[in-house]
Amino acid sequence: MPMPRTASASTTRRRAALGGLAALAAAVAGLFPWPRAMAAARDAVAFDAKTLDDALAASGTAGAQPSDAIELKAPDLAENSAIVHVEILSRLPDTRTVWLFAEKNPQPLVARFDLRPGLEPRLGVRIKMADSAFLRVVVLAGERLYMTRRETKVTLGGCAG
Repeated sequence: MPMPRTASASTTRRRAALGGLAALAAAVAGLFPWPRAMAAARDAVAFDAKTLDDALAASGTAGAQPSDAIELKAPDLAENSAIVHVEILSRLPDTRTVWLFAEKNPQPLVARFDLRPGLEPRLGVRIKMADSAFLRVVVLAGERLYMTRRETKVTLGGCAG
């Protein structure tokens, strides 16, 4: 019958060090909002809405006032509706949240950004568009809602095709 092996001192130290690193990694992981935790805050009703009016109502952004302090850059003509680059800049003080809607998409709310205080409200995102449509940006600044919109025409099918 073979004799049981005992761990050497170096093996014991290595196991203790690995255990310590695993405990440290678990502690550090608790300090950061990981994507799964951030996805839990997703507003499913607004993102799943099928019409622009329903998406605006569900997101609480209906009734936003037009503002020239929001800059929305998108191509006048997007050659590929599967990749439409959009840039947003809010010059409104205390910008907290930015919503982006593509009015003719099967699900018009395509993005929502919650901004931390002190963060410059300049955003860039690539979206998919179903058809030529107006893009609408709604900004929550302070306690008020503001919006701007612009039309983007597309040539190749995206969401619907």
